[in-house]
Amino acid sequence: MNNHMGGRAVVGCLTLFELTEHNMYRLLALAIAASTALAATTAVAAPERVRGTVAAVSGNTLTVRTTLGQNVPVLFTGKTRYPKVAPSSLDHLDPGAYIGTATKSIGDQLIAHEVVVFPLSLKGTSEGHYAWDRLTDTTLSAGSTTPSAMTNGPASGTVDSAMTNGTVSSANASGGAKQITVIYKGGKQVILVPPTAPIVTYQLGERAELTAGTAVFVNGVSHDSMVTANAVAVGTDGVKPPI
Repeated sequence: MNNHMGGRAVVGCLTLFELTEHNMYRLLALAIAASTALAATTAVAAPERVRGTVAAVSGNTLTVRTTLGQNVPVLFTGKTRYPKVAPSSLDHLDPGAYIGTATKSIGDQLIAHEVVVFPLSLKGTSEGHYAWDRLTDTTLSAGSTTPSAMTNGPASGTVDSAMTNGTVSSANASGGAKQITVIYKGGKQVILVPPTAPIVTYQLGERAELTAGTAVFVNGVSHDSMVTANAVAVGTDGVKPPI
């Protein structure tokens, strides 16, 4: 039964505004996870991640100038979502937080390159520990690249990485760093987050924020050499999208 309070419609315990926001975050979660699902169900679509800056936007096509200096066309669809990246901090890496982090390995220790603190409505997004890409090593002041542990990744000056998405079960701070234990279905990882690691979160964004020069991270699928975007993470106010 619908009620009205202060000019705002109420459905159960949620206002329509809150319900709409919840649904938008749910759609965003589906978009972020979509490339993984497609890769598991079809042989012709493969996960594709594109990092760079906006070179141009025309119609339903975004051109991304990649970090390697290539121009990559990316198609939008009606289901493409545009999460906006905002700054977060070590203070938000507490028990109960749902996070995603790309890491490198030093011996048995996982070191975070970057951490995404997901809104609670996105809890469960791409849960697990799996191979990721070769990444710039944010733990080094020289900024060389290194593979990470979202578990995909040799290229000179780069490192292989792995991705861990899960819930923080414990956290201990020391010397400006934080050691967190991240649990997920079927396992857990102990990860050291150094003070050099960027920590960000997602907010609701929109396509209009894709302007020339804006930093973006495209999570999509490729088919017949064309990339279709499930989600385009948009950097704002100097904050870059997650790696």
